[in-house]
Amino acid sequence: MESSVSDRRTQVRIGIQIPVQVKFPGCDEPVSAISQDISWGGALLLISEPLPKQAGPLKVIFPWKRDERITAHAQLLRARPLQGGDYLIAVRFISLSPRSQSRLERLLKMLSASDETIELDGSSGLVRELEVTVSDADELRHMLRQIANGRHTVTVFDAYEPGQSISLSITGTRDLPGIRLRARVVEVRESRTRVFDWTDLYTLVLEFEHPRKAIRAFVKMLIDQLPEANSHTEGQAELPDWIRSLPLAKPTKADMARGAGNGGEPCALERDFPDALTRLIAGWGDPEAFEIMFRDLVLGDQGQPGGWPTDAWVELELLQNIHDDAYGMSANRNIILKGGRTI
Repeated sequence: MESSVSDRRTQVRIGIQIPVQVKFPGCDEPVSAISQDISWGGALLLISEPLPKQAGPLKVIFPWKRDERITAHAQLLRARPLQGGDYLIAVRFISLSPRSQSRLERLLKMLSASDETIELDGSSGLVRELEVTVSDADELRHMLRQIANGRHTVTVFDAYEPGQSISLSITGTRDLPGIRLRARVVEVRESRTRVFDWTDLYTLVLEFEHPRKAIRAFVKMLIDQLPEANSHTEGQAELPDWIRSLPLAKPTKADMARGAGNGGEPCALERDFPDALTRLIAGWGDPEAFEIMFRDLVLGDQGQPGGWPTDAWVELELLQNIHDDAYGMSANRNIILKGGRTI
């Protein structure tokens, strides 16, 4: 049995030989196996028994602490017979409970830390991360309701592979909670908007690799803790509909490293304040939207306590000057906005 290219794991594989249990569809009892390697996306297993003919999702059970387990629902990708009647099977994880997912991540981090041949930059080396920042409770509520339906759509500045399993991180500001979910990219399409004709944009459709019941319970718990609706900040309320409906993912450290490899050393905003750049990009090309984003960075909730560092402030002013020269000022502003710089 062979898998397509999109089915193959793209994450770091860590060699580990431990006894595991595999429960095949149509079988009452699990069979014993020995893991050969494990990653965020799946595992390679050695089985000494004939494979059942019935196809379908299977269950892989890894040992954890004492009587605890890591249970992953998986898909059989390929199987290779070996001499002596053994089989090497490759499985792709398709669903883990939040608890098992947390244990899997901890296991991978512990294993990678003990393997000198693996060099990781934080957790981003184990899996590709996609980080989306929400600015208020209404935005997070809308996103959570979409997630509860099993899918989420997000626009990004870097291409992803269909079938790729990723970590979706939703970060809030101030009192909004941070969320991490396991997701799979099921669709990738190029996007075009009137203000983003100068760069590549991609719209991703994500499905979540957690049980639907667990996702809904998790979403309900979070929504119940959020402030009541209609709590947009003034700046958000003024944004055009096309911007408010376009969730823009923030580039990760790995994405920025790839960009820096093509364009030299990152500037102060790229290095220290990528969220500020993401907000300005969202309004680029529209004078009214850009002014709202810039004003929020300088005077609003997105401003820096104590003011902006000099190098970052110089870059913000430069971007504003470039935007004003290229697209003009909004009808509500006839002077360049000032303020926010550390003296």
